[in-house]
Amino acid sequence: MEQKILLLLEAFIIDILDKEAVNRCSGHFLGMVFLFSGNSIRTAVMLVQVIWIWGNFVIEQIIWYMADSSSREEDRTVIESVLQDIGLEATKSEDPEDLRLSISKVEPVLLLAELCEVGTWEGWDIISAVRAEGMILPVMVISGEQSESGTGAVSAFSAGGNEYMTKPLHTGEFKHRILNLLTLTGRRRNLNQILRVDGLMLDPSRRFVSRDGIELKMTPKEFDLLYYLAANQGMICSRIEILKEVWGYQFHADTNVVDVYIRHIRLKMDKGHRNKLIHTVRGTGYVMRAPEGGTTS
Repeated sequence: MEQKILLLLEAFIIDILDKEAVNRCSGHFLGMVFLFSGNSIRTAVMLVQVIWIWGNFVIEQIIWYMADSSSREEDRTVIESVLQDIGLEATKSEDPEDLRLSISKVEPVLLLAELCEVGTWEGWDIISAVRAEGMILPVMVISGEQSESGTGAVSAFSAGGNEYMTKPLHTGEFKHRILNLLTLTGRRRNLNQILRVDGLMLDPSRRFVSRDGIELKMTPKEFDLLYYLAANQGMICSRIEILKEVWGYQFHADTNVVDVYIRHIRLKMDKGHRNKLIHTVRGTGYVMRAPEGGTTS
């Protein structure tokens, strides 16, 4: 019974940390409610930890302000697809007051503003106010306004925007403009180099992972963790360091979030392979190391 509970808890942790499957999260939580018997201190402690993470953990989130009535379904689909692909969760907002509340609640890494009339948008005053308080809030404007001689872009940049695109959106361009903006403003780590470790290949531009030519499906946070270890190949990375650099969040030192993720990555990466690439350093953390004679780049 306890083993079933622990497996459900572990699956629940994976889901809530990647923010990809609200329905699955609900199912796991209901499963815990029905199975939890209260007879295990270990299980109780882990459940408290999960609840704490659920209430306090925030993966990279943005605010998507939707004020362009002419927006096409195709453009919205492109936006949703790209955000999911690069591991960003969007809180949607449609009026200035809701925007103000969302910024204070979410603490976004980016504001994506779909606007029809760029220069007269009331949200610029809100952005100026939160920036004056010290918040780093890059703004990407997506406009359906077909202005001449770049006047729309000039209005956006003059008002406080950091990036500007017009519709229709091109998926590849939109994705890389977001990634570049987050990197330039320090809101996301610069992941741009293809890494190879003994048959393992990580391509951050596509967030693609393969080993010996076989694609490995990774969640956004699994990719970030694996890339961090590969970029620091041969160096011991402590759990606290990993939590800070990969999640950008200060967890309690006793949390086992990193261990849970490493376990799932190993299941995907090492299946059918004799050489293990991620090694546990007891009492400290993990190190990625190619076997003797293995290739790296």
